[in-house]
Amino acid sequence: MSDVRLRILTLVILSLAVYFLPGAVLPALLWWLLLSRLTGKQRVKAAAAAGLISALPTIVLLFSSGSTAFFYGGKTFALLLLAFWFGQSCAAGEMQSFCVWLFGNHIGFDIGMACEIFLMQTAEIQQDAKTYLQALSEKQKRFGIRTILPFTLGILIPALRRTERFSKHLARRGYSRGGTYTPRFTAEKIDGFRLAAAFLVMLSGVLF
Repeated sequence: MSDVRLRILTLVILSLAVYFLPGAVLPALLWWLLLSRLTGKQRVKAAAAAGLISALPTIVLLFSSGSTAFFYGGKTFALLLLAFWFGQSCAAGEMQSFCVWLFGNHIGFDIGMACEIFLMQTAEIQQDAKTYLQALSEKQKRFGIRTILPFTLGILIPALRRTERFSKHLARRGYSRGGTYTPRFTAEKIDGFRLAAAFLVMLSGVLF
């Protein structure tokens, strides 16, 4: 979805439907599959990550809750797919535009900048992790118990250094709070259809 406001509204509707309405889980998965407009590679990565994350609590619950663990796992899987869809669809500056549009140039500017920094750091961390894993592969080593600590430090330390440099840069520029930013939004005709489909997902959860 091109308009981040409609994307956030769609995410909220689908997430609430999946969390509170058991009948909305499967329709939400179909929405993600048919209307998320992710590439095949993005879908595979998101499904693999969501499956791995939701598998552990599902297995644990199998021993205490029985068959209800599968419903919990399915709900967690769907929520993670929606979260990954939103993250993969975000573009630079969108959260700044949304927060300033919603809260104004004072509080909204600060919240938006914090969101943009977080997204930027997330992208950098993903790249650091990819580089580290590529280095392990070139050395013909596997990721395991012995590499967890250096892997974590190799990601955490650069992230902290980037944050420190960014903070010093803002201080040198005289930033204290607030600012001026003109929100920019673009929309496509299909955005309305996706939002309407999200409402249908919620309605299906209520009916079924």
